[in-house]
Amino acid sequence: MNRIMTGRHIMSSPLNTILHAVLLVALFWGFAAPNVQAQQVRDVSFNEAVQIALERNVTILRAKNNLDLQELTVKSEKMDFLPNFNMSSGANRNYGLQFDQTTGRLVNASNDGFNLSASSSISLFAGFSNVATLAGARATLEAQEFSYERTRQTVVFNVISNYLNVILAEETIQIRQEDVESQTKLLEQIEEFVRVGTRAISDSYNQQATLANAEAQLLNAESNYQVSKTRLIQVLHLDPLSDYNFLAPDAAELSVKTRTYVPQDLLLAAFERRADLRAQEFSIEAAEQSIRSAKSGSLPTLSMSTSASSSYSSNGQSNFNDQLDNNRSERVGINLSIPIFNRFNTKRNIEASKVQYANARLDLENLQQNVAIEVRQAYLDYQTAVKRLEVTQKGLQASDQALQVEQERYNVGASTLVELTQARSRFVDSASQRAQAVFQFHFQHRVIEYYLGTLDPGQPLFN
Repeated sequence: MNRIMTGRHIMSSPLNTILHAVLLVALFWGFAAPNVQAQQVRDVSFNEAVQIALERNVTILRAKNNLDLQELTVKSEKMDFLPNFNMSSGANRNYGLQFDQTTGRLVNASNDGFNLSASSSISLFAGFSNVATLAGARATLEAQEFSYERTRQTVVFNVISNYLNVILAEETIQIRQEDVESQTKLLEQIEEFVRVGTRAISDSYNQQATLANAEAQLLNAESNYQVSKTRLIQVLHLDPLSDYNFLAPDAAELSVKTRTYVPQDLLLAAFERRADLRAQEFSIEAAEQSIRSAKSGSLPTLSMSTSASSSYSSNGQSNFNDQLDNNRSERVGINLSIPIFNRFNTKRNIEASKVQYANARLDLENLQQNVAIEVRQAYLDYQTAVKRLEVTQKGLQASDQALQVEQERYNVGASTLVELTQARSRFVDSASQRAQAVFQFHFQHRVIEYYLGTLDPGQPLFN
């Protein structure tokens, strides 16, 4: 009896487990399916991706905020040339013995007082400090405007690079999918050959392993595609919980018309148009104005001020309006300040400004060197991309013909499975390299434009 019960328990346990698993899967799909269906895939073109980046990228937004802040600084420096104007007023109540300025006598009582004053001052000569400060602020504004332009170009270039990675990853998936389909059809063909006895069973096993390897490469390609999409979503600051389809043309339909570039002309164009070079030149001008401002510390300053005041006291003999009129006083003054000794602070400021100016010039020289290297490398990469187009086109045609020949030879028993597998592998690699070469060729155009400083955010990725 115990043996029978134990046997029933053993037999029913796997069944219960399967039923529970089926129930959980059904419940999961019941709740998850509406969410999956509700989530729509958003198509995003390249131009749309660029506009999204220009509107949402944090680096661009910060650069724009810094530009707005510098515009406020320039306005503030302009206002320093205008006179200031201040007004003050106060009321008080005093107790005990006190001297009343309005009556000119000591009184022992309580009284109420009121005063009103206005003052204004203007700088007539500040040793050219305000002039130099304004000029430096304007130069800094120009530098930040060019920096903002270069920042936009850099963000667009990053979008291009990441968008291209998504396209290449998606293209790799398509090639791997076609390979899996071809390997599957070949396996079916081999199994038929094995069934009729024209091929050994080992060919079927080898082809199954080849198919499994093709499926594994497809999984890797899909994984790389998801990683590339995630990085592009991060650059565009899109919702990471949504799904997107980044549109791309077929590599076979793209034009591969080459262009002729002259390295010397590219370098001259870059030195003329690069926004970061212009920004650094204005930074040098701002540093030069800082030296001028520091030297003004050794020059005299001249300013003029004026003020007017009046007061009222409850101990006075006249009414409020008469006291304000009788107690009125005005003052006009000119102040001349000549620096004699300020513990060498002026000298230190001048030397520090000169060091900053020298560093700014060194930064310009270093940037010019980097620009020259970038343009040279971009030109060489473009030449390589052109040659790669020719090589991959020849390789694709040759591998396609070789695969067709090898397939026919295998069908009639004149070739082995290993030879056919190698021919198909070479064709898949050639197709992948050809697609990458076409996309990289178009990307190199944008690389040259970026390093020349002529990258246009409104231009399509593929011309």
